[in-house]
Amino acid sequence: MSDYPEIAARFARDTAGHAMTVLFEQGLYRHLRFEATDGRGYRFDLHTSPNRLMFHGEVGTYVFSVWPTADLFKVFSESSVSDRPNFGYWNEKLVAWSEPAIQFSTERFDEHVAKELAQAEEHFPGVTAAWCEHTEGFMAAYSTDSKETAREALAAFEYLPDGQWGEAWRFLAPYTSEWQLDDYDWRYLWACHAIVWGIGLSRLAEGAAGGEGRD
Repeated sequence: MSDYPEIAARFARDTAGHAMTVLFEQGLYRHLRFEATDGRGYRFDLHTSPNRLMFHGEVGTYVFSVWPTADLFKVFSESSVSDRPNFGYWNEKLVAWSEPAIQFSTERFDEHVAKELAQAEEHFPGVTAAWCEHTEGFMAAYSTDSKETAREALAAFEYLPDGQWGEAWRFLAPYTSEWQLDDYDWRYLWACHAIVWGIGLSRLAEGAAGGEGRD
């Protein structure tokens, strides 16, 4: 799993006009809202209480809990890597969510299949096009939208090149038990970026407030 730069870039675009509003803040109890000043979408809130942080926004809801450290802003800040979310560690701290942080990835499945088909093309010319016909388009018999349907599509796929006959020339889909088909859901990744960014804005606001009135 990578740093997912495409999600970082998307988050930056989605929140380009966002500003923070402090709805409540008393010690470790916080309710911070982040929304676009021009009314565009992707508003989100951060709620904290001792040992707990909740992200709630248009992409979903994720609740994290850590013991014994009470301030989750501290936990998330210190566990970030070069100001980037620590997706794996934070996923271990999830206690509730609207969508699972890790799910079946059609993209990962397609990458595995494409690699197998590319290697098979030399001996089974046309196999890639046959797979696309098997799984894509309005008339396709199978889909790869879920782990179950993807495995079903692969199990049912076989291909015999034109002009060939017999089992020796028939391509059968490979066994997939060792394929890694899960990945972080983009909504979880987006929420993690929101937490890092939101904590940063909160810290800046605290620093500015602390400097008021100084000579």
